[in-house]
Amino acid sequence: MTQKDYLTLKEALVRLKVKPTTIYSYVSRGLIRRITQSDPRKSSYAREDVDRLASRKRGRIGSAAAAESSMRWGEPVIQSTITYIGHAGPVYRNRSAIELANSGVAFESVALLLYTGLWQEDPPPWPTVTTPEDLAPFLAAHQGPVSPEDIGNLLAMVTLALGMKGRGAIEMNEGNSVAAARMIVLTMVGCIGLLLPARKFVERLPAESVAAYVLRASGAKDSPAARRAVNAAMIVLSDHELAAATFTARVAASTNATLFNCVAAAISSHVGFTVGTATNSIETQLLDELKSKKLIEALELIRDYGANRFGFNHPLYSEGDPRAELILETARTLIDSRSALANIFPFLDTVRKSGARPGVALALAVLTRALGMAPGSATVLWILARSTGWVAHALEQRSQAFMMRPRARYGG
Repeated sequence: MTQKDYLTLKEALVRLKVKPTTIYSYVSRGLIRRITQSDPRKSSYAREDVDRLASRKRGRIGSAAAAESSMRWGEPVIQSTITYIGHAGPVYRNRSAIELANSGVAFESVALLLYTGLWQEDPPPWPTVTTPEDLAPFLAAHQGPVSPEDIGNLLAMVTLALGMKGRGAIEMNEGNSVAAARMIVLTMVGCIGLLLPARKFVERLPAESVAAYVLRASGAKDSPAARRAVNAAMIVLSDHELAAATFTARVAASTNATLFNCVAAAISSHVGFTVGTATNSIETQLLDELKSKKLIEALELIRDYGANRFGFNHPLYSEGDPRAELILETARTLIDSRSALANIFPFLDTVRKSGARPGVALALAVLTRALGMAPGSATVLWILARSTGWVAHALEQRSQAFMMRPRARYGG
């Protein structure tokens, strides 16, 4: 179990060295976020907010400490023209991700926008990308059981393999970065087939859209509604400013690593237990608990552990993550009211009343189940969508032409 995101009243009082009335005042002024209970003594308080106030009470921090704190949801540290995060979600190059998803545009349009800054309302299908012949033995070697827990690591290895045999050098030297980015995305989609009983890489059909390819590779039923759902999810997850994995991609890019290396490094950061693999925990624990009616136990876990437990309460969205809400509403339209999965929505209504807001890990797990996609598909969908942002940031970092090399403050 990871460190709790929320503290009890007693724990918050110890850290701040104040009376309960002061805590309640901080909450009313918006300085501390709270998961409410009918009895304030049983409410939970955001650890991040409490720690920030505690540091202020100890006195004004110096420049070194301020620089250190910037790595903990602190002040911006990198200049970027790709994504801005507001209360209504991410904005890609001055276009709202939520509005783009609701408008029904294709993921391919948003990918091009992030890669190049160019906008095409109705872009042509991506060209046919032939899977490199030398990748076939690697894929064949993994056409046995691939567990949802391993699929993220497999995608990182596949991405590294795509950059071998000189392809990485070609991407760097010949400037075909967009073609390389498309190869990465499409290869990831084909790897969803390794999660199915057949355990085989699924080749793309000529002129097939990314959304249609995702559905077919995952064994899901294709329909206009299903394609819109996949497009919407991939669009709102394409980038999220300087997330940990994105920062990793930029660090790699600052050393002039190839796109393949940058994306593989980002995947390795993304699949940590706090972020990417949270979708597997939700699929195997929370959703199954809902089937067995263990709602009280699930709710208590969310109250105690917040974001680290099941992807609730993203620190950047005090009123709830609009990306998650959009994905959940899309999933709701795909679920029959008689389905066991329909229990998730009354449960989430209860959770929201207590102040806990669902995150994208939960929303993705619900959506992929609603679509009938293979277990583990949520992890792949998140990674392949976010890879577009990783590529965009890697390319921007190259243009800034400096190597990221922050300093550590020695405390020995």
